[in-house]
Amino acid sequence: MAEIEIGTETEKHNGWSYEVRVFEEGRVLSFAVTLSFADYDLWSGGSIPPSRVVHKAFLFLLKNEPATSILSKFDCSIIRRYFPQVDQELPKMSI
Repeated sequence: MAEIEIGTETEKHNGWSYEVRVFEEGRVLSFAVTLSFADYDLWSGGSIPPSRVVHKAFLFLLKNEPATSILSKFDCSIIRRYFPQVDQELPKMSI
């Protein structure tokens, strides 16, 4: 199982940005990720920190595709373009 490391959180005008690293099979993959206030509210209802929502988003992605297929820079909203079920599944996921 891959290990996910969420880096420093930076608040932006419409959400947060993170540097995320995934450690898998001796490789380290780096990602620049943003999470909007709207997706944060949709996926967590404000019940957990935004960094935990990003962590859950990566768990969701890794359940559905290899780490090497994940875009190196993206906003979390793009996930629903590839996996429309994210809005139903991600809020139910536990970490």
